[in-house]
Amino acid sequence: MQPITLLILFILSLLAAYLAKISYQARKITINRAQAWPEVLDLLISSLQSGASISESLSNLASVGPQSIRKEFDKFSKSLNGGEKFEVAINDLKEEFADPITDQLFETLYFATKFGSKNTIKVLREISEYVSADLALRAEINTRFGWIKNSANLAALAPWLLFIILRTQENARIAYLQPTGQLLMIFGVIATLLAYLWMSRIAKLPKAKRLFTIQITTK
Repeated sequence: MQPITLLILFILSLLAAYLAKISYQARKITINRAQAWPEVLDLLISSLQSGASISESLSNLASVGPQSIRKEFDKFSKSLNGGEKFEVAINDLKEEFADPITDQLFETLYFATKFGSKNTIKVLREISEYVSADLALRAEINTRFGWIKNSANLAALAPWLLFIILRTQENARIAYLQPTGQLLMIFGVIATLLAYLWMSRIAKLPKAKRLFTIQITTK
């Protein structure tokens, strides 16, 4: 096999591994954050019931909240301590998480802070119940349709298992040493990568759309 062919195959393999790693890390962060919100809401409700203010309850999440969201709430706490307005700090939180659930949560807390509300805890409980039900439903769907992901893995692996078997035959080995055979291998790697990405995309559940994307006014 020509060095240039080996180099191309090596680069494509590294690219595939890098994309898979990035995708896995992003998916892991998203899942960890999503699973943290029921606990976050419970902590907020407990804090508000104990008499703490909304800003104090949010700031406390930097130390007592789930690890996956502490960094963002630590920024929020530092912003408030630095003299930033509550509206600006909570807007930054909205943009940091950019999630429909957090949009509802922060809008609720903003209006409760701005205008006062006796039903804040009740609304937070309703949001918590909705989030828990949504997570359970998505987990069930992911489990039932996990075969799509497994099919993508099998479809990506099967041709190369066949290729290894064919390479044990002398005629096939010589054929793949030819320029046409090497070009075919390069095309095969590219096609496998594209097919895997496409199948992985199909296996993803659609993300809910954000409704409260307008920034909270500071006036």
